Amino acid sequence: MSRRRHRVRISGFEWDEGTVVHVTLGHGIEPEEAEEVCAVSPVYRKTTRGHYAAFGPTRAGRLLVVVFEVKGKGLVRVITGWDMDNTERRYYQQHRGR
Repeated sequence: MSRRRHRVRISGFEWDEGTVVHVTLGHGIEPEEAEEVCAVSPVYRKTTRGHYAAFGPTRAGRLLVVVFEVKGKGLVRVITGWDMDNTERRYYQQHRGR
């Protein structure tokens, strides 16, 4: 992932059944949690594949990484997500609020 910080404007989310199943069953993340990460003080990084990773908390305090692509006019399509590991938690703690 790139080290440069990015600002991302999100107007909405696009979900399809396959992505919901992948994120929910594969990673234990509800779509609402993925959306919360992008709404509650996220830290964004651009990935080497040109997507974005949002590091942040859910409203319940769960710390997640959510990878997504931005489509036209700020519409976000979530690709995957997971619970932050220790390295990702340190990164998030160091970069939030900057």
